[in-house]
Amino acid sequence: MESNDTVPAAVRARQALSELFWGALSSAGDAATFESFEDDALRIGHEAVASAMASALERLDRELCASLPRGVRAHDRRRRTLATKAGDVSLEWTRVRDLRGFSAIPLADALDLPHGCRVSPAACSFLVAAGAEVSYAKSARLLSMAGGSRVTAATVMRAMRAAGALCAGEDEAAARALYEGGVLPGGSEEAPELCLEADGTWFSVQRPGDGSRRLEVKAVVAYAGKEERGGKVRRRGPVRHALVGPASELMPQAVAAVGSRYDLSKVRRVHVGADGERWCLAAGEWLPKAEAVVHLDPFHVDQAVLSCFPDRRLGRAVLDCLWDGGKEEAAALVDAAAELGEARPERAAKVSAYLRGNMDAIAVEGPSLGTMEAENQHLYGVRMDSFPCAWSVRGASDMARIRSRLHSGRAVPRMTREKSATPRRKAARARRELRWLETQGRAAGRVVESAGKGWEPPRRASVAGLSAEVRFAAGVDRGMVGIG
Repeated sequence: MESNDTVPAAVRARQALSELFWGALSSAGDAATFESFEDDALRIGHEAVASAMASALERLDRELCASLPRGVRAHDRRRRTLATKAGDVSLEWTRVRDLRGFSAIPLADALDLPHGCRVSPAACSFLVAAGAEVSYAKSARLLSMAGGSRVTAATVMRAMRAAGALCAGEDEAAARALYEGGVLPGGSEEAPELCLEADGTWFSVQRPGDGSRRLEVKAVVAYAGKEERGGKVRRRGPVRHALVGPASELMPQAVAAVGSRYDLSKVRRVHVGADGERWCLAAGEWLPKAEAVVHLDPFHVDQAVLSCFPDRRLGRAVLDCLWDGGKEEAAALVDAAAELGEARPERAAKVSAYLRGNMDAIAVEGPSLGTMEAENQHLYGVRMDSFPCAWSVRGASDMARIRSRLHSGRAVPRMTREKSATPRRKAARARRELRWLETQGRAAGRVVESAGKGWEPPRRASVAGLSAEVRFAAGVDRGMVGIG
């Protein structure tokens, strides 16, 4: 018979759990059902996992503290309880101090736990993914129903805020690297032609400060055409990006997001689908090395023309003329109908100007577009337009960024220990270091001021304030953006 030391740990754990499950099953007697047994087994299993996690973490803490660097000593031990996907994990970890009086937690540093962490990184990721689909209160209940810790809706909101801030920081950094440094985001898929659609969708504002009761989420989706799969037409490789803010903030981030999947240096043509808004029509200008072909969304054209006519049959006749190639004739028909009283005069004047102002973008040959309305409804509206629901500007922008990432297959960045250090924490550490230097006779007033860095970087000029084409071309000229 094998000794206990030679039996693998996984086998011993399985045997122990089997004994626990048998005890729960036998103690229920005639009242036992498979449903009650399954619930008891999961409860017992999660309790065992949480306890085992705490023991393993404390073991790692002891090993880390057994090999501390010279001058670092254990200061005290503190208990910390973390909300996890397996339930509450309560453990003790060691705080250490060095000769300068700086404190550290070796276990938290080794596992990259954020400062002040009360919810485990995996549980945070669960809450963010759930909060992007359902209300924050329901997300908290889902974690508990899955056997995890009990948390509040406020905890979910804080997790969403932190994830949104990390997304924003990563998006802004990628846009700066592309348009100021000329560094491609690293996408490897090649697509000579891309379809890019842009539009805005509106949601209710929570406690409006400027009188406005609606805010606009600007959204972009890019893909490499469409294909039929499973009896449905689907887009190939869609990449999405959305936020609340100006187009000058959205578009460089959106192109950088597209570049995380597609090699931008290989894109020769981009088909832009838009509804007529200036920022949507100009979306292709953010890819200056690619030819931009603008297509006015047929849905918006149809809706605009039909809105002129009380008799929709007359409106459809004008549309038949328009889509058969008579674009100028269709605009003239709208004007004539208004003069004859067959169309609403004020509306007809606006529609006529709309058609003539976008004549070059109507009925243009190219791939099938016109999916942005459904995109906005099924991706953003389904979560953000539910009743009763009103958003702050930051909350709406965070939700739009997170949902666009999740539905593009792009990872939501996670909080690290370094990123979680607040300005207040950093300032306190700097003050403590300064005091230590003064105790060593190295006060700031006695430090010799350096006249140089020891090396000088090459001279450079910023093109941040220039057009997108100039910024992108500057990267090409410097050899940082490949041109194929």
